[in-house]
Amino acid sequence: MRVFPTKGFPPFDAEPSLLDVHNDIQAACDPKGGWTEEDEWTGLANWSFHQALWAVADQSTEERDVDRDEVSFEMFDECMRSNLSTDCWTAERREYEESPLRFH
Repeated sequence: MRVFPTKGFPPFDAEPSLLDVHNDIQAACDPKGGWTEEDEWTGLANWSFHQALWAVADQSTEERDVDRDEVSFEMFDECMRSNLSTDCWTAERREYEESPLRFH
């Protein structure tokens, strides 16, 4: 993804747009037969990755390519924990916090 820093909001332009990147990730993960409740973790993980990638792009001060490898597990994990921080995600937050790390 190529970012083009600008003044104001949004803080940059990107090609493809970050929303397009998120939609492409969602489409690539789309299970046969459509999304179910069991796929909620995939959607949450995709959104958390999107947020972390946005943060990387947002830090850019010059035109450059941003690669998905610039998103560290720590950045992703911070976004996941933030997304699970509201009361409606209590059970999922507990499950996430109690699950063993699979990546680092």
